[in-house]
Amino acid sequence: TWKKLLEACQKKGYIIGSYPSSFPAGTIGAWISTNGMGIGSYKYKSAKDNVLNSHVIVDNGDIITTGFDGIGSYGMGFNLNQFFAGAEGTLGVLADVTFRIYHLGEYRFCGYEYDTLAGADPALQEIVQDPSVVPLHLAWSDYMHFENQRKAGIHAPDVTNLFLITFQGDAAHNDLGEAFADAAAEKNGGRKVAAEICEHEWEERCYEFRARKVGVGEIPAEVIVPAHNWGEYVDVCYKGFNEMNMEPGGIIGVMVDRSTTLFMPYYFKDDELLTGMLPFGFNFYMGDKAAEFGGRSTGLGVFFAWQLDVIHNSATVKKMRELKTVLDHHDVVNPGHVVCGMTRFGINLGKPIMSMGSMVLQTVKKMFPKDKTFQNNLKRFRYNELEHLKVLDRHHKLGDGSQ
Repeated sequence: TWKKLLEACQKKGYIIGSYPSSFPAGTIGAWISTNGMGIGSYKYKSAKDNVLNSHVIVDNGDIITTGFDGIGSYGMGFNLNQFFAGAEGTLGVLADVTFRIYHLGEYRFCGYEYDTLAGADPALQEIVQDPSVVPLHLAWSDYMHFENQRKAGIHAPDVTNLFLITFQGDAAHNDLGEAFADAAAEKNGGRKVAAEICEHEWEERCYEFRARKVGVGEIPAEVIVPAHNWGEYVDVCYKGFNEMNMEPGGIIGVMVDRSTTLFMPYYFKDDELLTGMLPFGFNFYMGDKAAEFGGRSTGLGVFFAWQLDVIHNSATVKKMRELKTVLDHHDVVNPGHVVCGMTRFGINLGKPIMSMGSMVLQTVKKMFPKDKTFQNNLKRFRYNELEHLKVLDRHHKLGDGSQ
C-alpha cells in the first residue's frame, strides 16, 4: 500500500511527490494505472510524473521496461512511463515501479475560515496565479462537512468553511509561502485558524467521509473543473443538491494543479432501498454541469469508458482503441473497460445507453422527495448517546430469535 511506502520514505527523510487520499489502503499499481491525482499533485504533479521506471507484463507474457532507474526518460523515443500510466490496466500489468523521491524538509499547515465557501475564491485565484507560491496541497471543506461530522458524534473543528494550504520543504521557503497566503486571505475576508486545527485536518486527510459512521452510504460526485471557474462551480454544487433533492454531506475538494480543480461534493444514500440507484443521477448532473465549464466527470472502468466519446473527438478515440488492440489483440487484459465499455456479459455500455441512463436517472430523481437517510439513521441509531445504547438500538427481534 501507499501507506507502507510513505512511512518507509519518511523514516529516511524523504517523500514520494504525490499519492492518493486513500493511501492507507490504496495500492500503488492501481493509482498509477489511473494516472492518479491527489495529495501533493499541486507541487509534484500526477502519478506519471513521479515514475522513473517500471516493468509491465503485456498480454503474451513479455516484460517491458518503461524507463530508467536513475535518470528521467528524455530523448528516448516514446515515453513509455507516461504511456502505461493512465491506461487503467488495459495495456498490461504493472510488476514493479521505481519512483522519484524528494527531501521532506518540514510541513507547514495553514488554514483560513470564510463565511461562505465561494468567499475563498479571490484568495485562491491569487495563489494559483503567482508562480512563486508552490504549496504541496490545497484543499477545502464547507460548513456542511463539519456539521454532519458533529451530528454523527465525531470530533470536528469549530469552523464553517475551511481552506487548507500545506507547504513542504525548507523552513525559510515555507515562511514566504505562509506570508503570501496570510496576506491573500486577510485581503479577501479570510480568518486564519489555529495551527492545531490545520494539523488535525491534515492528519484526517484520508478520511474525508467520516460522517458515514451513522450507517449510510456516502458517495462523492467527482468532477474536474478549470481553476478560474472555482467560485462559480461552488454555487453549482449547492444548486445541484437542491435541484436533485439530495441529502448533502458537504463540498470538499483539492487543487490538482494551477489550472485544474477536483470537486467532490458528496451525499448520503440508502444502499438497501430499491431506489438506491437514483441518487447517482446527481453524479451525472454534476458531470454535465462541469462540461459546461470545459470540465468533465472522473470515473473508473466501464463507467468511464462511454465518456471517451464525449471528451475526445472521434479520431482520438479511434487511435486509443487501436493502441489497445495492438498491445492486447486477444483482449485478455482488462477486456473492454475504459476503451469501449463492454461488460463481461457482452453488453456495450457505450455513449447511447449511458447518455439515456443519465437522463432517466436525473429526471426520476428530481421527481422523488428530498432524501433523509442520514437524519433517519441518526435517530434510529441514537449516535449522541452512550456506546451500549448504540448496541441495544441495533438489536432487533426477528421471530423466535434475535440478531
